[in-house]
Amino acid sequence: MQTDVIVVGAGPAGSTAARESAARGARVLLLDRARFPRDKPCGGGVTVRCARLLPFDLSPVVEQVVTGAHLRLRDGRHVTRDYPRALTYLTQRSRLDAFLVERACEAGVEFRDGQVVRRVTALGGGYAVEANGERHLARVVVGADGANGVVAGVLGFERPPQAAVALEGNWPCPQGVPEWLRGRVALQFGKIPGGYGWLFPKGDHVNLGVGGWQPIAGPTLRRSLDELCRAYQLDPAALVAVRGHHLPMQRPGARVAAGGAALVGDAAGLVDPLSGEGIYHAVASAAALAPAVDDYLAGRAGSLAGYELTLQRELLPELAASRALMEIFHAWPDPFTALFQRSDRLWGALCRVLTGEQSLDGIVRAASGPLAATLEPLAALSRCVNALRYGPR
Repeated sequence: MQTDVIVVGAGPAGSTAARESAARGARVLLLDRARFPRDKPCGGGVTVRCARLLPFDLSPVVEQVVTGAHLRLRDGRHVTRDYPRALTYLTQRSRLDAFLVERACEAGVEFRDGQVVRRVTALGGGYAVEANGERHLARVVVGADGANGVVAGVLGFERPPQAAVALEGNWPCPQGVPEWLRGRVALQFGKIPGGYGWLFPKGDHVNLGVGGWQPIAGPTLRRSLDELCRAYQLDPAALVAVRGHHLPMQRPGARVAAGGAALVGDAAGLVDPLSGEGIYHAVASAAALAPAVDDYLAGRAGSLAGYELTLQRELLPELAASRALMEIFHAWPDPFTALFQRSDRLWGALCRVLTGEQSLDGIVRAASGPLAATLEPLAALSRCVNALRYGPR
């Protein structure tokens, strides 16, 4: 098959990249190895700022609208924080991904599931993608197939390090989620070295998970998940669909585009270091790629380098700020969380990040006084503390 763009991987990054290019007039083929609908390990949180990047309403697949959070410290202290507007929409990846693919198909994308990509080859002026015994040709190929995806590996891109790991499961609630969790998430800090625990309410179940740095939290994740359940008076044995997954995080300076090939989302390592959230940067990176693809196909650019420039300008500064805050948080989780619990100003700022009214790096840049002057030195000190406490990463 001859087409303009082939996107490998139909998660939020892949379906968005495919839809955005098709909306600009490109012929797009979207491939995924799984049969849809399919589920993936993920908390299933779509922030309001992420939803604003999409030109359609997500309400058909939203199961809870989050406007607040229950925060619990290591010593059992807890506080409830609320916000007057929506912060995050909770859904299930099986529903969300299928919904996004449907919107891509409406834009003219040809979608084929159950397609196992075996080989991607660079040709003169394009690429050949072999899947299920067929050979497809395109001028552009997009890797949206995760941190261990085929596209990055065969085209020589650096694979993002799998810096974090998570384990999650679902607690069934056939009569509906508990009243205290409706419209709120629960977050537990200070119990998991280099990480945190969460409870995300859905329609008929609660998603529970724990995550943190792989060499630190990895060996104890199952025990940490059991302890999280008990902290909220839930029976660990009642959890179903318990699964683990890795969270890739980009090395600063890593290439994500070359010629007519590019990586988006998890394949590019665009996961938020502090929260572990990846859907926003998946959608944002895919949206950033589309204009560069359009310029390349129209002959206005000789490569997709414009995509990397957009990332450097619009997305990577926030990931750098998040990485610095992650180091500080993991070095001193209790003071960090206590400030989060007690400071109305900090809570409001983080809520505005979730809604897209402010960016994390923008808050850091605009901060006056000690924060702006000491963030990087404090992050560097925190890295040393973390290395001594947990070992190098």
